[in-house]
Amino acid sequence: MRLLLAAVLAVFAPGAAEAQAPAVDPAQIERSVGPWELSNPAGDRKCAVTFKPERLGAGRALQLAEACAVTFPGVAGMVAWTISPTGGIRWMDRAGTATFDFDETEVGIFESLRLGDSSVYFLTNLGLAGTSLPTADDVAGLWTLGQPRGRSLCSLALRQELAAGAGALEQRFAIEVAEGCERSVAALGLSHWRLERELLVLGGRGQSLTFKREPDGRWLKTPPDSRPLVMIRQ
Repeated sequence: MRLLLAAVLAVFAPGAAEAQAPAVDPAQIERSVGPWELSNPAGDRKCAVTFKPERLGAGRALQLAEACAVTFPGVAGMVAWTISPTGGIRWMDRAGTATFDFDETEVGIFESLRLGDSSVYFLTNLGLAGTSLPTADDVAGLWTLGQPRGRSLCSLALRQELAAGAGALEQRFAIEVAEGCERSVAALGLSHWRLERELLVLGGRGQSLTFKREPDGRWLKTPPDSRPLVMIRQ
């Protein structure tokens, strides 16, 4: 009986739900942080929304413009956002209850239909809407990895052949690293690359580098930190 009671308490103990919850890809969080817009299908009712990176309960902080609760009464009380198990956007209230689930209908545009709510909600990522996603053909080739205003650190060849050990459906492709790379880059042991929607991820020995494409065709490391990196096509 004591063993049974201990098992039950373990399931409902604080943190147990978090331990069982599927991990969210950091790349999905990165692409979602920033300005969004909530609107109706006609586009004549809108309000500004900001997805913040700070943790808040089971998600991250959600900031709604003051007009949102007036324009869309149904969103009153929404304080947090997260990525849903299906890869969409989920909004939660202060109790952590999932109230809105937005599914992506096209690049950077999400839609939510709620049972018992006649309204249709459109959520637009202002940093992504209207953009085209990169393809493997866009990325494959020879690149120089270096500092934005500094020296070259390494030469990389991004191949379209699957990386060693990758399954046919994994879409992890091989990287060839030239000799003479700067020590900190060589230590990463980069061996494969993949596209996570608009982001380019270089993977290695348990570590990875993530890049976002700039309008001029360069790829900048994201999120920005004290050691910026850029990839420039040779």
